[in-house]
Amino acid sequence: MNPVPSRPEGDERRAARWACIAVLHLAAVGAFLWTGLARVSSDAAFDRGVRTYQGLSGVLSDYRYFAPAVASDSRTGFLIEQRDGSSLFEPLTSDEVEVARRYRCIVASGLRANRKTQDVLAQSWAAVMLGLHPEATRVTVVIQSYQLPTLEDWAAGARADWAIHYTGTFGRRDGPEPEATP
Repeated sequence: MNPVPSRPEGDERRAARWACIAVLHLAAVGAFLWTGLARVSSDAAFDRGVRTYQGLSGVLSDYRYFAPAVASDSRTGFLIEQRDGSSLFEPLTSDEVEVARRYRCIVASGLRANRKTQDVLAQSWAAVMLGLHPEATRVTVVIQSYQLPTLEDWAAGARADWAIHYTGTFGRRDGPEPEATP
């Protein structure tokens, strides 16, 4: 009598193939997370393949792939007015994905807060900007949120757009007041 094998023949090869695929996938994840490979933007066939693999497998270094729903995004910027009358705009952002996400989380929590809390948060940002720019006389903090239309509105032609959620202007207290502009 022939004993019944505990596994069908060929299972070892299949298991070894899957183990190799898993190891290659983990190596790709490591390469994407700890090297600049994920930020390659050329049109070479290899780079297009890498971007396709990232998109299909969710191997990106952020959590958007796992989000259960689409949330409205927000952005913050500072309009800095100089003593000589010129102005410049600085967005609150970072080239690092995780740092930019943390900034957006801080902004999102501020958007959900009451007006007094929003004013305190904006005032602290303005103080930092005034400290970074000694020639600045005023800073206007602008927070926008990305408004997504409902499906019915989308079908009627409405499109997503940035809407101003908060603005606040803060002046320097330790120096001369800016001259009134016509």
